[in-house]
Amino acid sequence: MASLLMQAIGVLARVPPLQPVLNRVAINISVGRAPARPYAYSLWSPDRSDPPELLVTPAPYITWPGLVDRRYTGRHLPPAPVEHGARLPEVERVAELFMRRGAPILSTRTTALFCFFAQWFTDSFLRTDKDRRRNTSNHEIDLCQVYGLDEDTSDILRERRAGRLRVQAALPTGVFPARLFDDDGALRPEFSGLPYARGEPGKRIVDGMLPMVFKDSGMPPEELERRKRRLYATGLERGSNTILYAALNAVFIREHNRICGMLAAAHPAWDDDRLFETARNINIVQALKLVIEEYINHLAGLPLRFRLDQKFAEKQGWYRANRIAIEFNLLYRWHSMIPDHLDLPGGGRLGTDDYRFNNGRLEEIGVEPLITAASSQPAGRVGLRNVPTFMWNAEVSALRFARDFRLQSFNAYRKRFGLAPYRDWDALTGDPELSKSLQDLYGTVDRLEFLVGLFAEKHDGSSFGDLLRTMVAVDAFSQVFTNPLLSTGCRGQADAFGSIGTAIIEETKGLEDIVRRNAPKGAAPAVAKFALPPRLNGGNGRRPITPRPRG
Repeated sequence: MASLLMQAIGVLARVPPLQPVLNRVAINISVGRAPARPYAYSLWSPDRSDPPELLVTPAPYITWPGLVDRRYTGRHLPPAPVEHGARLPEVERVAELFMRRGAPILSTRTTALFCFFAQWFTDSFLRTDKDRRRNTSNHEIDLCQVYGLDEDTSDILRERRAGRLRVQAALPTGVFPARLFDDDGALRPEFSGLPYARGEPGKRIVDGMLPMVFKDSGMPPEELERRKRRLYATGLERGSNTILYAALNAVFIREHNRICGMLAAAHPAWDDDRLFETARNINIVQALKLVIEEYINHLAGLPLRFRLDQKFAEKQGWYRANRIAIEFNLLYRWHSMIPDHLDLPGGGRLGTDDYRFNNGRLEEIGVEPLITAASSQPAGRVGLRNVPTFMWNAEVSALRFARDFRLQSFNAYRKRFGLAPYRDWDALTGDPELSKSLQDLYGTVDRLEFLVGLFAEKHDGSSFGDLLRTMVAVDAFSQVFTNPLLSTGCRGQADAFGSIGTAIIEETKGLEDIVRRNAPKGAAPAVAKFALPPRLNGGNGRRPITPRPRG
């Protein structure tokens, strides 16, 4: 019923005067597919030892700390009975279902840029602690990739002049984040207090990151050292994870400093703190806007185009404090989108070892050419049998994470989100070969585990199956529209944004605008798109489409 209603809304939305009302109706329908927060259950358990001894014993009952302590990750459904897990096949056999068999199956509608943006975006709030019951998230879309998770980190990353963030001296390809290490490989003293850089050399995250990532690659030590010296000082430890991740950080750092310049010119009496805080507010709301108006619209694939309406959410029953749920964490494992390579402007390509933790290549290529190139290359198609082999351990870890905390079956989550449960395998997958593999592993559809079902479900004409798409909408809308900066107390306030900030937010239509206005002089206009251009949008999603190198 909800799907039919959304289709009808999409048709009516072609009438411009109806669009604002229909936007609100559609958002309410999307969020209303699940009960509103607060979540009754969480990953809390009675064990309070450090480290905890009972990592895999979630409380199957409702508790006060489980309700209010947001350090413990939430959950949409209580733990499954122990016997559900006892019937599941071996993790390694299931993980085989995720792996690519030869060339990747490429998406017919989504660019590689979307894949990298999704990683950059979700890294800011899907953050599991070493105690896996807990998270280190602020539960908000707050650009902590740029500003850090706390004020101590923000203070370290600031220039302490005119509200600006620290950057390198401008290169021919533009301005980039400041480097963590100097030319001799020593940690720069101004960054020694960053959470991922504290401690003795060799025991810090930044020292062990590259050897851990490339341990089986055969990369020579001198190349690892070269890449280490190019790591950036950013809000999160993964700020240099890929060159697209680093490029997006560079875009929003450039934008922050640009906004500071505009504010300082208009308000010469404002001090460094006020300039910084106001620029951060503006930057965050821009990010919220593009999440709804580009990212979610691409995922939804509806005739109706969602808008960041700031004047209705506080009156809705779902307007509650954010809390990340384990199911939301797991459903974002879109590893099948990861491309085997990145095609470069002018020809040539980078393999996975070349585009990970390699800021030197980013600085050579430039942000704008790289984002443009990623906007014309297909991402992988989301689904089983399409995850690159270097992500094997990540898939095994995700499956164990779901089982350790006893997630209920895929059909149980279908019912939770207002969808009819599947009764046979072919209806679920639309693929006889995959149906047989799943039946051999699980027997009946009711035994299929949540994580596998999300990626087994057919999604012809869309990026995802029904359940995954529905769950993304529920959590994304309720997370964006409950952001404090969109509240009545902040909206349009001079103390939050100023007239300049309000104008910047209104004129920003998408990521491409932010990229272009921060490009170095003389740079070709960048393209930043999540939807494939028509020339690459003609495959059937079942066979690989190899784009021709540009040159």
